[in-house]
Amino acid sequence: MPKCPNCGQETARTKDWACQWCGYPLLSRSYKQIPKTYKQLQEESLPQPRAPVRDEPEPVAELAPEPEPVAELEPAPVAESEPMLEPATKPKSAAKSKPIAKRKPAAELEPVAVAKPGPEPAAIELTVDELLSAYEYEVEGVAADAKFTNKILKITGIANRIEIKDALDISYINLSGAGTNALQSVRCVFDKRYRPELNQLTRGQTVTVQGKYDGSIIDISLRDCMLVH
Repeated sequence: MPKCPNCGQETARTKDWACQWCGYPLLSRSYKQIPKTYKQLQEESLPQPRAPVRDEPEPVAELAPEPEPVAELEPAPVAESEPMLEPATKPKSAAKSKPIAKRKPAAELEPVAVAKPGPEPAAIELTVDELLSAYEYEVEGVAADAKFTNKILKITGIANRIEIKDALDISYINLSGAGTNALQSVRCVFDKRYRPELNQLTRGQTVTVQGKYDGSIIDISLRDCMLVH
């Protein structure tokens, strides 16, 4: 497209033979013709006035209705309290507390000696010969059994048998008398804690045993026995 000799821009000629940009007269027919005049182009290029915009008022928030005033309540009349009567007698003063004796600390307490268990007091003391002679006859044997039941006996005799077996939990000795039949004896049963003492005994030794009478079937029996030294 040919340029305007005045403004140097590529242009076309208007109906009134002018440059569309600067209005310079263009007499050559080599320019393309625009079906508008230069004045019309100038009017179109001007900014169009805008219609005034009305400011719409912002909506007003509705106010909440004010609360109705609450009538103040009159305070209820307070009944006058009757004066309290003083007690007829004055309270007794607290008794003076007695001073508490201070306990000695554990370190200062004297150790209490623990008494070792000793033999129970014997109710009946006799020899093996005297005990066996009480069972010499049937009638006297029944009476003797009733006499010695649940009684503590202190018997002295000769140890003719000593049996200590840990596997079978057996600990007893048989005592015989000096003038009785060797087949008759008194069996004395001990707890296992006395086995060390029983191990020191020898057959034929005279010993004294204390225990509780436990009846008689073949031999007279004493249980819970202990050696008396």
